[in-house]
Amino acid sequence: MNYGFHLATTGAITGMRRLDTIANNLANATTVGFKPDMLAMAPREAENVSNPGGFADTNATLDALGGGTLFHPNTIDLRQGTLRQTGSPLDIALEGDGFLRLEMPKSERNGSKDALLTRAGALTRDPAGRLVLATSGAAILSTTGQPIKLDQNDPDVRIDDDGRVYQSGDEVAQIAVVMPQDLTNLRKEGRDAMRVAGGRTKPASDSTIVRQNHLEESTVDPVAALAELVKVSRGIEFSTRIMQYQDQTTGRLIDTMGRFS
Repeated sequence: MNYGFHLATTGAITGMRRLDTIANNLANATTVGFKPDMLAMAPREAENVSNPGGFADTNATLDALGGGTLFHPNTIDLRQGTLRQTGSPLDIALEGDGFLRLEMPKSERNGSKDALLTRAGALTRDPAGRLVLATSGAAILSTTGQPIKLDQNDPDVRIDDDGRVYQSGDEVAQIAVVMPQDLTNLRKEGRDAMRVAGGRTKPASDSTIVRQNHLEESTVDPVAALAELVKVSRGIEFSTRIMQYQDQTTGRLIDTMGRFS
């Protein structure tokens, strides 16, 4: 294989992977509670370096160029977002580390040990009076692991800093605020949810506060993301030009050598 073409192709593939990640972050710059993805990658050694003796013909100069890029699962930037006051009693935001726990879909309740979490606090009541995410309808769970059901005829809802839900002065339930025991098990699920493989969680820190009448803004910086998008796009364009150049060079070499054969 043409080694220059191989490395240029790797550069283009890496750029497209980065482009997808940045574009997704940028598309969610206004999504409540959104945490941006961070692309994790590492340089790949040349095959002769990672597998010494595997090839009879070695070239130290080419080996020094490396073998492209290795991708790892994306990590999630869990920085605190800005809290925006909304005035809606069913809007909540977490100030500090932690997540709201969501009810698993019916299809997974008996077979999956995973847990669904979210930082999106735009809540509403479903027809049954349960406290659910306004975007997906997934029920918010209490510290007892059950959905929180409100009295439909009582508009007075108060949520204190510890997540205790009151109606007309009476405590109805306490919202579960948890942290994954291992953050490396946390993956984006879609529809404002994150999945914890294995479902192992622990109570969030006592310093975490539940803010009623607030929502947490996305932590994506749209200006920085747009600038990075342009930068990566130009890198992909450069890589494709190198691929074209390598292809043309190989073609000229074959044409030239073919005349003497």
